[in-house]
Amino acid sequence: MATQEKETPSGLERFYRTMLQEIYWCELHLRDVLENMEERASTDELKAAFRTHRKETDDHVTRLEKIFYLEGMGAQPIFCVGMQGLFDEGWQVIDETEEGSAHRDAALIVAAQKVEHYEIAAYGSLSTLAKTLGFQEATDLLAQTLAEEKKTDGILTRLAEGDINIDASVEPATESQLPPPDTESITTDSEPAINAMKEATAGMDAGAGSQSAREGTEASAPGSADALLVDDSGEPKGRKRGSSRKASNQ
Repeated sequence: MATQEKETPSGLERFYRTMLQEIYWCELHLRDVLENMEERASTDELKAAFRTHRKETDDHVTRLEKIFYLEGMGAQPIFCVGMQGLFDEGWQVIDETEEGSAHRDAALIVAAQKVEHYEIAAYGSLSTLAKTLGFQEATDLLAQTLAEEKKTDGILTRLAEGDINIDASVEPATESQLPPPDTESITTDSEPAINAMKEATAGMDAGAGSQSAREGTEASAPGSADALLVDDSGEPKGRKRGSSRKASNQ
């Protein structure tokens, strides 16, 4: 009797495998990120939280490698652009905050929790996919990691709500911190851009219940596409304050 060939993986299974490889890349690099966060944190409690999660991350890597073995896959990481962006935010936090400040600790917690939330979403989805595909042992392993990610997120929240955020809220800003941008100078008054937007939306239905411009609606009538670009006086929206007053005096 001929040996039955293994069925071709479904699109969902291929997606699941790609997600496994991406989170594997995340965990491998997260160990170094957490080590740097531990070094930059100023409180013993926050240092301990980063150190503990770094040790847990070693377990996460081991679990993923076991899943790869169960699936007959090589433990090959795939670059994860989403997590790389979060890692970059973490480095930026370190660069833009003062060493030993509560501000840095608070910002490190925010950066770390963004990573945790990404991992919680990833492991939650992977666990669901593994269950759907009938990979029960993988489902259990992924669920263990998911529980640890949620626990770490809770620890970071308690640290932030304890003293760190309060201390940071009364800590004076340093001279190196830039003032907020001058929003009064921001303008979207660009005639070419407005004209291009009008051309692109010509004849489009601006929303449910509105009349289409191609059905004879006036350009400035409520509900038409052009009405989204001009105010009640017919002037383009986004002009600086005083521009309409200047026009009326000419």
